Amino acid sequence: MNIGSGHIMRCLSIADSTDAQEDECWFLTCDNVFENIIHTHGHKNLILNTDYKELNSDLESTKKLVEKYKPSVFFVDSYYVTDFYLSSLYSTCSIAGVKLVYLDDILSFPYSCDVLINYNIYGSDKEREYKELYSRNKNRKVPHLLLGTGYAPLRKEFQNLPERIVRRDAANILVSTGGADSMHLGLALVQAVINGGEIFRTYQFDFIIGPMNGDLEKIKLLASKVPNITLYHNVTSMSALMQKCDVAVSAAGSTLYELCATQTPAITYILADNQIQGAEGFERQGILKNIGDVRVKGCENLAEELIWSAVGLSCEYEERNRIAVLQRSIVDGMGGERIMEVLSHL
Repeated sequence: MNIGSGHIMRCLSIADSTDAQEDECWFLTCDNVFENIIHTHGHKNLILNTDYKELNSDLESTKKLVEKYKPSVFFVDSYYVTDFYLSSLYSTCSIAGVKLVYLDDILSFPYSCDVLINYNIYGSDKEREYKELYSRNKNRKVPHLLLGTGYAPLRKEFQNLPERIVRRDAANILVSTGGADSMHLGLALVQAVINGGEIFRTYQFDFIIGPMNGDLEKIKLLASKVPNITLYHNVTSMSALMQKCDVAVSAAGSTLYELCATQTPAITYILADNQIQGAEGFERQGILKNIGDVRVKGCENLAEELIWSAVGLSCEYEERNRIAVLQRSIVDGMGGERIMEVLSHL
């Protein structure tokens, strides 16, 4: 499905966890936006040329592909999935001997599937809620539940990392704004650094600009005015950038789990409804500080608060040390392998 870059990366992480010698992974997408990155990872891409918001329109085509190829496992990752879509697809998969897996964040309805994955920070607390969802429909069985951060699928570069040595003098701040940045927060964050003037000059700010950011040229122009801002585009080793920095700023999406794997203390914020539970969950467990929702605070106000909060955290050595220890305890980068291990025994 045409999904955000965070969603495609988690699917790629799972695909990359398979045995390349024995397993072949195909991605079924509505368009070719992520075709190049899928091919770069060594996987194939079938393009439906449909509207990602109208999954029911490509249901019959998808079912025919399942019947034709009979994959051992079929993963679905889309917020636009409907009860009708999933139950119909599940029926086809069951007849074809295909295991259907759904990746969930939002507990919308009792999903028809064999395996349900919710690897979010709040996932392990949702078992009762999932079972209550299914109890309302006696004809629908509870799938195999894989809940919690132990199943967070991360790229191999986030596995087996050395323990972070927290620097007492922190001066390197990493800022990530996601793949598309439709709220133009990246631009506002660069401006916030510039607004800080001499106060921020002792800090190095590394900005990761997503591949679909429409403000790239404006950001380049702004960043060129100050020597302590470096822009990164099409990053090939995200883990190295994270390990280099002392503090990070990131939206409450899949990047937070990468920051945990690299033990990078971070300040987070909310861009969309599906990020609210994650941001609140990380803050509740004392792992990350949630500054708030850009839709409520406004782009410029939130950007200023994020940069100042990151600088503030950089001055708190003991707090950064405490956070790094917690982060290592919840994410180790092996979630994709755990998912494949479970599937191999079903």
